Amino acid sequence: MPTPTREFLQRLERQRDGVRASAEGLLMECRAQGREELNQGELLRYKQMLSDLRGLESHIQEYRSDLSRIGNLPAVGPERRGGLSTAGRLAPLHFADEEMRRLQTAAQRGESCRIESRSPFGMEQRDPGFSTADGLLPAELFPFPVEFVHEDRLLDKLPGYAIEAPSVTFIRHVSTTGAAAPVAEGVAKPEVVFNTNALTAAAVKLAAHNGLSWEIINDWPAFQSYAGTELYRQIIDVENSQLLSGSGTGGSMTGFYSTSGILTFDASTVTTTPGPWDSLEHAIATLRTGPALAVPNLLVLHPNTWSAIRRQTNTYGDYYVASDPSTDQVGQAWGVPVVSTTANPAGKGLLLDTSKFGYIAIRESLSMRLGYSGTDLVQNILRTVAEERLVLCVTRPAAVLAISNLPLS
Repeated sequence: MPTPTREFLQRLERQRDGVRASAEGLLMECRAQGREELNQGELLRYKQMLSDLRGLESHIQEYRSDLSRIGNLPAVGPERRGGLSTAGRLAPLHFADEEMRRLQTAAQRGESCRIESRSPFGMEQRDPGFSTADGLLPAELFPFPVEFVHEDRLLDKLPGYAIEAPSVTFIRHVSTTGAAAPVAEGVAKPEVVFNTNALTAAAVKLAAHNGLSWEIINDWPAFQSYAGTELYRQIIDVENSQLLSGSGTGGSMTGFYSTSGILTFDASTVTTTPGPWDSLEHAIATLRTGPALAVPNLLVLHPNTWSAIRRQTNTYGDYYVASDPSTDQVGQAWGVPVVSTTANPAGKGLLLDTSKFGYIAIRESLSMRLGYSGTDLVQNILRTVAEERLVLCVTRPAAVLAISNLPLS
């Protein structure tokens, strides 16, 4: 056997350090990829590295023992003079011994193992200087404008009828003179006369326009798309208001509350408990026993009014709207679906039988056109016009009931 030398021992130590660095590098690579566990292939590699480390470490210990016995240590190389060493040896990559043993055990068993270390990459933490230009980078533009919030469209809940002329006429049977009756043999039958009238309604135009510079259209096309959608929503807001409360004057539509002949009910006349719930049931009965024999299937309320009604409780603290409002249906009143919108006046309710009250006559659906106005062309302004033509036709007013004096909040 050749005589042990210090140079060979150093080669063994360098080989051991290289294998250890490779093992720790594998763990660092796994952590750098954002993973906390080694996959099966990495575990096999790590297992082999640990086996090599054990063999090298055993060999080094034996070699050191041999050198100690002969007491013949050669002079150290230039890198060892003066007690100096490389920075890598002074500050080696290091995982805690207990972590290395745990990973070794997992590797031997063929199991996955989480890397736990004292720093994000299992290395000694430092506070080094660094280079960055992060603060000089421009902010990223979110691809779409933050949109304005609007109510849902009431028109989606109502029946419609397309018309081909600017106005529409309905011939209505409004009353009956005489009545059928039992008759004896040879006796004249009673005469029944159907009294009719005509309801003519002209389509009302709801419109708005918006101008955008050619620069913003080219620099940020998403804003043009948003502006067109928002223009539609602005018209829908007015549409909701007109359908409910349009006065019928100054070119506006005659809304439900302004329609002559609709039924009414004053909620303040109900003194039983709970008042609001009883008043709604009274209103339902009034509509059902009225001339239209209407069965309501839609109730429109202001959100604050609907909230005040739903929060009514009995003496035990249970809600009248539902025994368990967290799971039960709370969007109905006495089985009638409720639509809440801020376009409806607070303290008022609109009860409808949508199969009988009439129609929304639509001459022109909501549409959009592009063009110029005045000096738009020379100013690089592209103008968008959005409009619709429609009218509320309450052909059977007795199928509509307005409730007043409901809770305001």
